[in-house]
Amino acid sequence: EHSIKIQGQATGVTRYIPKHFRHQQYIESIRSGEYLGSDWPYNNIGGTFWKERRYNVSYNPIPPDSSVLPGVHFFSKLNVWAVEWWEQDRHRIRWFRAHYGFMRAKQHAEDFRRKLIEAGRVDNRRSDREIRIQQLARAESRKLFKKKFARKDARRAGNSGSTLGSQKRARRDYQKRGLLP
Repeated sequence: EHSIKIQGQATGVTRYIPKHFRHQQYIESIRSGEYLGSDWPYNNIGGTFWKERRYNVSYNPIPPDSSVLPGVHFFSKLNVWAVEWWEQDRHRIRWFRAHYGFMRAKQHAEDFRRKLIEAGRVDNRRSDREIRIQQLARAESRKLFKKKFARKDARRAGNSGSTLGSQKRARRDYQKRGLLP
């Protein structure tokens, strides 16, 4: 191919860059077999397509709105990062607002998830300390239950000399009034 080569000076004190000089340099670099980057040939496409791509080979290994940690998600309609986990057979979610910074909220969400994993709170993996605290709470609840029903309930005693009423009915009444745990 016989084409006129545009002469220009890109370095030095006297710079001269004529029209289409950069384009010609670009075309020559493609023909010469130079290393064109890890994302070649996609880096040849126009800017509109480049910006619409979900990820780039060398720049973003994963999209910025997804996390490497499981259970960390971004909800674009709410503009929040969410951390989801199961604890004590309950599905729990904690939100991190991206209003003051997208990457900042993502970092906080990932840090929170790491702390959950370290503490053993994810997927019902509880620490010995947490198991012991829950046992003590249940023991306290049982003790309170026994204390409430140790003596006869006045409503069960009936009038002087009458027979005892139904124990189930008294307990049901206590539950309705919120006196039982």
